Amino acid sequence: MQGSTDPREDLSSRVYRILKNEILLVRLAPGAEIPETMLVERYGFSKAPLRSALARLRQEKLVITRRRLGNIVAPISIQDVHEVFQLRLLLEVEATRLAAGHVDASMLARLDAEVRACLPASGGGTRTAYREANYAFHEHVVQSSRNGRLAEFVMSLIEHHERIVHFCLTLEDRDIEFHHRHDELLSALLDGDGERAAAAAERAIRGSQKKIIETLMGNHAMPPHDGGPHDP
Repeated sequence: MQGSTDPREDLSSRVYRILKNEILLVRLAPGAEIPETMLVERYGFSKAPLRSALARLRQEKLVITRRRLGNIVAPISIQDVHEVFQLRLLLEVEATRLAAGHVDASMLARLDAEVRACLPASGGGTRTAYREANYAFHEHVVQSSRNGRLAEFVMSLIEHHERIVHFCLTLEDRDIEFHHRHDELLSALLDGDGERAAAAAERAIRGSQKKIIETLMGNHAMPPHDGGPHDP
């Protein structure tokens, strides 16, 4: 699972994992300045692994560098949201179509149960637990497409989507996205029906997009685009 601790993990990877989780859960807020001195004091990191971790996060567009400000958590704009969903509709739907008939039935059932157990309605999960379980569920589906590059792109998009969801949760006192209604998707994947699986994935993505845009526009929380100057 993405967020689990591996005893073989090197220090820079551990720092990267911790910071990435903080960013995806919006504990480090979009647009927040994150100078190295603050991160060292807050998390107890040493500078060498911290700089390595920040370089990886910049590559993933979760951290950017701005003149006179240094490192900041990448802001989220309406344009970002539209781009993430547009790409999910193009890539994740196709990955789901390709995965039909190739998923591991017992593994998928176990992962589905883990996500459901982490829902607030079940009373059994934190946001971190839900994020990790949901990530693992989607990771198994897209990896079953048997196209490694496609799976990598899709999982990066899902991480950016998770950050958008958690940002929305800071705006409204309700769990707008903590649901898991994948019965039709599961059935189609297990039946090997690619078209039905793709249609179920598309409906889920479009439904999520609608809720998120409504939340963001209703709160007037975001700029239309990120227009700040970046260092090259």
